[in-house]
Amino acid sequence: MNATEPTTTVHVEMPDSSRTPVQVWRAGEDGQGSGRDKPLVMVWPGFGMGGYYFRPIAAELAARGFPVAVGELRGQGQSSARATRTTTWGYHDLASEDFPRQVRAAKQELGLPVDHPMIFLAHSMGGQISCLFAAREDTRDLNLRGIFGVGSGSPYRPRFDPQMGRRLGMGALFLGRVGGHGLGYWPGKILGRDFLGYGRQAGAHMREWLRFHKRNSLDDLTGQDIDYVAALSRLELPVLFTRFTNDRDCPTASSEALAEFLHNADVRFEDLPGELGHNRWAREPVIVADRFVSFAGVLD
Repeated sequence: MNATEPTTTVHVEMPDSSRTPVQVWRAGEDGQGSGRDKPLVMVWPGFGMGGYYFRPIAAELAARGFPVAVGELRGQGQSSARATRTTTWGYHDLASEDFPRQVRAAKQELGLPVDHPMIFLAHSMGGQISCLFAAREDTRDLNLRGIFGVGSGSPYRPRFDPQMGRRLGMGALFLGRVGGHGLGYWPGKILGRDFLGYGRQAGAHMREWLRFHKRNSLDDLTGQDIDYVAALSRLELPVLFTRFTNDRDCPTASSEALAEFLHNADVRFEDLPGELGHNRWAREPVIVADRFVSFAGVLD
């Protein structure tokens, strides 16, 4: 067995009958610990990334005594969901359905009570959805104690340098306008090539992402049952936005744009030492793991 492989994988059924794998690591280097004395770490991938990519950071934290689970964004990685013109989902579905179901499944598999404390380690878009999840009253019983973001922020174009702004604008053109508004979904591969690198994506989600990109807006999410902007403004939770200094996909200004929704949260920003960019830290996890352990210790 590879040292980074999960202890087990739980397949969670979603409301659309698709199935999402949740990879679970028991606490301790031998995977035999109960982890009851530490919070569950839920790792959430970024846009277009599969949960398997985050195995090294999950295994590192498990070796340090945390029970850990890596979730999946619907339609990404090993999720069986497939976006089409008629099958779609958005930020609200992920925050209100997918995240709670995966959390509950992970806790059940680990033998932890529903209200066992947990911390989200969220990458990129995973951090956006984590904030929406945390803002919901009906998720409070799951006992989220804090959000530790890595390279997580808003895609709001004015917060990026001109070169990255143009790149984001190109993504917005294809993902949002062509995919979200034109085709009704983004097919991922065009003529056999995924030239954007984000895979197949749901139309509703891409339309919302386009609006987020243009106006830094999370208003009127598809199917929403609460006013998320108002709920985010009331959220009281420790949130640490970290990034590596060479991460051009998430400048500090991008994290600050996301934090503008969190009026009452204890929000902090921090540059991490090293040059592991937007993604590589998940494969070379020591720096992030060290800082996460300190963050978790403050929450005890």
